[in-house]
Amino acid sequence: MTAFVTSSKLQQLADKSVGNKKELVFPKVVSSIYDVEEGTLFVAKKDSRYDGHQFIEAAVEGGAAGALWHIDEPVPATLPDDFPLFMSPDPEGLCRELAGQYLNDHRADVVFVEGDYTASILLRVLKAWTGGRRTAFIKEQESRGTETAEIVLSLDIDTEIVFIEAVESSVRMYDRASLLQPDIALISYYRGKSLEEADILEGMKETIRISVNPPVPVSQDLNIPPWIESYRPLLEAASQVYRMTTEKTDAPVDLLTPETFGYQTLNTKAEGLVLFEAEAMERADLDYALGWLSHIQPYERRILVIDEGFQADRTHKSVHELFADHITTAVTDVFSVGEKAFWVHDALERSGREDLISKYYKTHIEAMEDLREAMNGPNVMLYKGANRALIYEILNELNRE
Repeated sequence: MTAFVTSSKLQQLADKSVGNKKELVFPKVVSSIYDVEEGTLFVAKKDSRYDGHQFIEAAVEGGAAGALWHIDEPVPATLPDDFPLFMSPDPEGLCRELAGQYLNDHRADVVFVEGDYTASILLRVLKAWTGGRRTAFIKEQESRGTETAEIVLSLDIDTEIVFIEAVESSVRMYDRASLLQPDIALISYYRGKSLEEADILEGMKETIRISVNPPVPVSQDLNIPPWIESYRPLLEAASQVYRMTTEKTDAPVDLLTPETFGYQTLNTKAEGLVLFEAEAMERADLDYALGWLSHIQPYERRILVIDEGFQADRTHKSVHELFADHITTAVTDVFSVGEKAFWVHDALERSGREDLISKYYKTHIEAMEDLREAMNGPNVMLYKGANRALIYEILNELNRE
């Protein structure tokens, strides 16, 4: 990695610098003490609720190699004498000025991807296809609370493509995009109405709008695996972006595996499909998983199997009720297994929904007959939980019967 931020650049903008005068490079710039790692430049941010100057010792302990410091703040006596401090009356302003220099001197292709869970599919595909290039992915969940200037200054000088993800028209991500000035906007929503209402960023070289169910047929250029044929419109759009950003003619479709999309799969003898996903999910990822279950084609029943460990906070009842609220009308069955998953079943029962069947089982053994029946039809099943290896073994055995 070739970092942009160096001590000489900081000294040129700072009013004063103290500590080590050797030329240093800082591959990462952060203002949150929780993001500090080896070699970091720590920005001592200060506002009415937070004062980063109070955490400088913790930053040093965490591996920070230098800090941007307000010139009027006293330097703690406990700080090592050789620790580099770059002092300014406005450390955050200095950070923004330096980010402006980066953007003037180094121009990567910037792709702004907006949408619902289908935008996450696009980003996963583009990440797989551009894996051999110097790319950066700026995702809302991962960059929440991080200043845009810090993100810019943490980019490699040789970065070729920057992808910005905006979930559901996030204002914050639009602000990030205004600074990074994207070349391509890729807007993807499952629902056509949301696609039509999406804002268009000014100054785009290309704006691509895509839906899983486009009003006109899309090209059939890609030879994609049958199990993701439902998402062909997205993959064809991703291929277009790939060609524009890499100047290559053919997208590497062979790199698209179930793992690309976050799943392990099992094809059933009855022409059904099982998707296994065992990660603890945040809300946006929950919509991603349920979107797959709701829209992948063609299957008769859409069965959600939830097990212990399907959410990060497994003890909080409201988390399970939130999960139940997000289950779409396309889902036909919900199998809840285990004590914690009971609350999803309970929330569905209390909701009075008549468009799906919800069943609860204390153990996996109790669920066996319903799982066997589901495996014997052209159905799609999504497993969410921490017992993926066990459930895969059980379903694989049922599939052999």
